[in-house]
Formats: sequence, C-alpha cells, structure tokens
Amino acid sequence: MQNSKLIFLCTATSMAVIGSALAATAESPVSASAVATTPTAATAAQPTASVRIDDSDPSVIYSRGNDQTNNWYSFLPTLENYNKSEHSSRFVKGGGAVSGVGAVINFSGTAITWIGKKGPIYGMASYSIDGGPPQTVDNYSSRQSAQTADVTISGLSAESHVLSISLLDQKNAASGDYWQTIDAFDIQGSALTPAQGSVAGFNSPDLRFSGKWDGGLVKDGSDLSGGHYWSKQANASVSWTFVGSLIEVFGRPDYENGYLDVYLDANPTPVASIDGRWGSVDDDTLNSYMLFARKLAPGQHTIKVVVAGKHDKGARDNYVQIDQFVAFQ
Repeated sequence: MQNSKLIFLCTATSMAVIGSALAATAESPVSASAVATTPTAATAAQPTASVRIDDSDPSVIYSRGNDQTNNWYSFLPTLENYNKSEHSSRFVKGGGAVSGVGAVINFSGTAITWIGKKGPIYGMASYSIDGGPPQTVDNYSSRQSAQTADVTISGLSAESHVLSISLLDQKNAASGDYWQTIDAFDIQGSALTPAQGSVAGFNSPDLRFSGKWDGGLVKDGSDLSGGHYWSKQANASVSWTFVGSLIEVFGRPDYENGYLDVYLDANPTPVASIDGRWGSVDDDTLNSYMLFARKLAPGQHTIKVVVAGKHDKGARDNYVQIDQFVAFQ
C-alpha cells in the first residue's frame, strides 16, 4: 500500500525484441477433439466452439499493475494470432502464496479452451474453474507455436462459470523464461462481462463493514472499482448480499498482506482461508486480482470476508485489501 516502485518496466526496444521472440516460427493452430467428461482439463484439445473470444474482449479481466509497472502487455499486430493481437506476461515473484499475475474470463456454457502459445521461453501457469482446485500447465516447447489449445475444460453444467489463470514462478529446466500468452478463448456458450452481473466495489452502498477499515480512490487505474478498502484488525469484516450462482472477490495481494477467511450464508465455518501475500516488497504491483470464486445454488446469498489476523512467516503484516465483489446468475 506504499508508493509504487518499479519492478518490471518494458522499454519500447525490449518490447520489440520480446514481440519478435513470441512471434518467431509460428505454426498452425492445434486441432483435436474435446474432452467430454465431468469437469477435467487437457492441454492438447480444441473443441468445436460456438464462439471465439479475443484477448481484448471485456469479458477477460486482467490483473493490473500501477503507474510504473504493467502486469500484462498487449502486443499488436502479431500476424500469427487470432485478430492479430495478444496479451502476454512474464511477471512472477517468488516467496509468496501468490507468485504471478493473473487473468479471468467469465462465461456461460459447457466448455472453454484457452488459446495461447507454446515455446522455448514459456513457463508454467496455474488454472482453475469456479475457484476449484488449481491445476498446472507447462507451456514450454522447444519449438515456438501460436494459437495453441493450452487448456481445455469441458463437461460443465450449462450455466455461469469463471476460468482463472495465474502465472507461476516455475518453468521447465530447458525454458528460458516464464512467459504466458492469452490470444483468445473458445467457448461452447457465450462470454459474460461484468456488466452482465452484479458488482459491489469501492463506495458501494451495498457493502456492510464491521471493525476498522480504511479506504481510498486510486489515480492509476489499478482497481476495477476505482478504489479499495484495507484492514489488519482481526475479525474486521466486509459483507455483501447478492442474488446469483457464482461469486467472485477481487483484491490486491501484497507483501504486507495476511490471511482472509471467506464465509457464505449462515455457515459458521469459513469455506476458504486465503493467503494474500505477494512478493517481499510492498510495491502495489498486483491489483484487480481474483482472490476467491465459488459456485452456489441459484438464489440469494451473503458473502463475508473476514480479516484472519495472521500472516505467513514471510509476510510483513495481517492486511486484507478488497477491491470489489462480482456475482453472476
């Protein structure tokens, strides 16, 4: 929460070099049959999609840096890509529970494929559907290829879902870097933008607070809702009552962050305990990051985020930083 510090700043020259490396020796798109089971994933499958969503579609929410640091770079024109554009990043940090920048896409449908790239400078990424157990994909390849089906998830119920992707500070020993690329998504269904859901963010009258919280606007566009709230007081909470079947929480992982506990409805036991630590410097370089997601029975629900009052041994303090809640029917 301190003033931003420069962590990864790409100059025009280095961007041109990176863009050339990512574009080199592009191959034809991967084509294979989809996995048709209960929700599972494969890294070499491409279903017959009802719609292809470009990387710049408003349904894709990228984590954000600050006025000195980018989380993701938009490269264009890149002729080998769908619509000649892509979002790519290599921004990772070791030591924290969160180790890399992220992106999410909300959609309504039964299957989704992440279209990206593979190559000699690509690392590993974590992905999850509806906040479920994270899985890992290794996008290293000795040869560069574009429009690859990096992950396919199928066999989903025909309703709202969210796919989250996060970079990991891990890579194949032969890989030269940690890059990941989002070129497009193939969806058997349709994409969902935040405007199609319900949102409660900074200054929302629908949020209910207990305990001591501070908050403020940001000038660098790093928050989805224009500002965020923070607290380190044990048992301080923020809650929101909504109607829907999918709930998401966005916040700002950082070095001073501790654990947050998530409660749903009248359940006295938290459904999740999340470590919000990012890196070993308080630099505000990872914002608008999805901390939590969960599918629920359709209807009215209440979510409550509680400051746990503890942190891992590498973190500086117990802070919890919340940007906004998003819900979909």
